[in-house]
Amino acid sequence: MDPTLTWLDFTADDRNRMRRVLDLLTEQGTVDELGLGTLRDALSDALFPGTSSIQTRLRYILFVPWIYQKLERDRAKAAEVQDRARRAELALIGPLSRAVDSEGVIGARAGGTLQRLPSAVYWGALVRWGLFVPAKSQTWYHARFDSLVRGQTDLPRADDPGVTWTKRPTWNPQLPEPPHDLAEAATFELSRDEASFLRDQITARCPGSLLAWLAAEGEEPTGPFWDEPAVERAPDSIRTTVELARRFSLHLEGAPLIYNLLLAEERHRRQGQDEDTEQIESYRGLLAEWAAAEDAEAPFNPMDLWSFAAGRGGRPIGPQRRFVEGWNRRVTDVGAVAIADDQQVRELVRNREMALKTGRSRFSNEGRLLDWKGQSGVGRLDFRWFRVRQLLADLHRGLEA
Repeated sequence: MDPTLTWLDFTADDRNRMRRVLDLLTEQGTVDELGLGTLRDALSDALFPGTSSIQTRLRYILFVPWIYQKLERDRAKAAEVQDRARRAELALIGPLSRAVDSEGVIGARAGGTLQRLPSAVYWGALVRWGLFVPAKSQTWYHARFDSLVRGQTDLPRADDPGVTWTKRPTWNPQLPEPPHDLAEAATFELSRDEASFLRDQITARCPGSLLAWLAAEGEEPTGPFWDEPAVERAPDSIRTTVELARRFSLHLEGAPLIYNLLLAEERHRRQGQDEDTEQIESYRGLLAEWAAAEDAEAPFNPMDLWSFAAGRGGRPIGPQRRFVEGWNRRVTDVGAVAIADDQQVRELVRNREMALKTGRSRFSNEGRLLDWKGQSGVGRLDFRWFRVRQLLADLHRGLEA
């Protein structure tokens, strides 16, 4: 019997928990089968700087410096700091898993075998949001731990941002103090002071981003970021980036649908299974829904995407640009409603996947075709929103505490 998921409409908290479960299921369908990842990530970084698709809860960004601050106070040696920090991070798994709100615990399943620690997951944010003052890598910090600790001897703590420092701190001087029972009773619940500090850091270090705007002007998110009420009040520059991301996400949503339709047809041609016939009809239905939404929009202009990329100091790779422009040209010429049976689009998608995957292409590797689970890379690009939404929810709950 196939597993099913039933929606029961209880409280707002119940709905939020179920929404996060659905987000995690959706995450499995974000495989970059057609090589759009660099464009997706460029927009993600512009919208939500410092975030990543593997961050889970906001308070981890405080847990990590609190752990290292204690090691600095204990005058740990550089040779042992990595091991001691690891043990301290792993020690959080137990209390966080026992907390009332335990969703998003890093290492809940892996336990002591966890490979990617919270510090590695959040280090980019620690640098980008100005919590780790030297703005260097974690490896750099570990290697220079002894000298950094010696340089901070007797460094005073300041709550006044106007203080002139004679010694440079390792961690942001305004970082809130950890709770005294952190090691025994860690939770994801932010205090108001912690949330205010993080909001101020995000707005100061990520000006002009949607993340900073929603941190300062938004509220607990409820839907896609382009539908958030605060976006309507945002400056033009933010709304322009949001609209580019929304429109790019919808316009290219049809490409992975075509890809999966082709796989279903190919496997049916080779094996003739009824299951693949159902998949073919399903993807044709999804393409019809996508076409109706796409045809209701103004035409997408890829030049907007290339201008955005150039403005951020990058440019799309030649084959990537040709694929996007080729897709756009066929949608414009024949209309989205005709895309499912357009031979040029079918060849475009097939050739793109084969060029990217070479010998692992599902069109040339029968083993990989037979291993296809019926869905790969399907769904609109959401630019890390399924993660950022939880971070912002944590933030605004803390601000209301």
